Amino acid sequence: MIKVLIVDDDKLARRGLVSLMNWEAYGMTVAGDVQNGRTALQFVREYPVDLVFVDIDMPEMNGIEFMEECRKMKSDIQFVVLSFFENFSYVQATLRLGGLDYISKTSMELDNGDAILERILEKYEQRSQKALPPKEMEKELAEIWEECRTQHWFFNDAAFAHLKELLCGVEPQVPNVRRLEMMVARYIGELEGMLELPESVVPLFTGTDEMAGWLTSYRKKVYENVAGRSLGNDAERILKAILYMKEHLEENLSTSAVAEQIGCSRSYFCILFKRLSGLSFGDYLQQVRIERAKELLQNTSDSVTEIAFSSGYNDIYYFNRVFRKAVNCSPMEFRKNRTRAVNKLI
Repeated sequence: MIKVLIVDDDKLARRGLVSLMNWEAYGMTVAGDVQNGRTALQFVREYPVDLVFVDIDMPEMNGIEFMEECRKMKSDIQFVVLSFFENFSYVQATLRLGGLDYISKTSMELDNGDAILERILEKYEQRSQKALPPKEMEKELAEIWEECRTQHWFFNDAAFAHLKELLCGVEPQVPNVRRLEMMVARYIGELEGMLELPESVVPLFTGTDEMAGWLTSYRKKVYENVAGRSLGNDAERILKAILYMKEHLEENLSTSAVAEQIGCSRSYFCILFKRLSGLSFGDYLQQVRIERAKELLQNTSDSVTEIAFSSGYNDIYYFNRVFRKAVNCSPMEFRKNRTRAVNKLI
């Protein structure tokens, strides 16, 4: 959906515009309506906005000044200018700043609202196509979109590592970063709905590395938040199950035992766990245990046998076999390779 912000110092005019147009029929939704340019700039800083309907004649900051400042913050935002006057200089200024259309308020009520939105949508889509990043980046952006859409990145550490790798591989050009911000804001909002969390403000990022770092901090904060809460909805229960598994990796964890911890039947738990994490319980448990083993091999001097036990494997031979299959080398080879890599950096 195209997120629309309406900016007009006339409250009745704002309310009228919201109710006059059949926004949803044209793939649009009104994200907010505010009374002046300064408030609108703050709204744009804090929330995703694609298209702004802005009154040209406002106190404190007029529509032209607002558009100029807004463009500095988010270069891909588009504008439709509203005015009581058919002023040619205003029309020119609107087009110069990338405005899609110029609508006279005096004729708006006489015009067909559908015709206005149809015209604006056509121009918006044409402009958006021109602003798309280079074709070679489309595959990466589509892959990131799919990773975000499934929400597996939040429940699955490996999926999250993959998402960060994808993000950091995108060229940090402004159109790319702005599109990724929209993706992140959309799916963060859906996630917070699933977990019944307060709405977060996704900031403006200067690059994709910064975005990946923010997501890491955000994810950690939510995990800590949910850890201190009592059992809630299904998404919370699965997150609680994941936290429980990580805290008890050295134990003999079974599907039934973990399901019981979160008050679920075994069958429902298996279905829910696969849907949210993208992996079966057994595959996920093995993934987490191998990651724990890799961390201990890299950061401790514990023996391979001790590390196997700490990661939940009581059979050292089975641990070696599983580790080799997952990492393509033995635990000892992994430790030696990591040690060599660290020494080279030093």
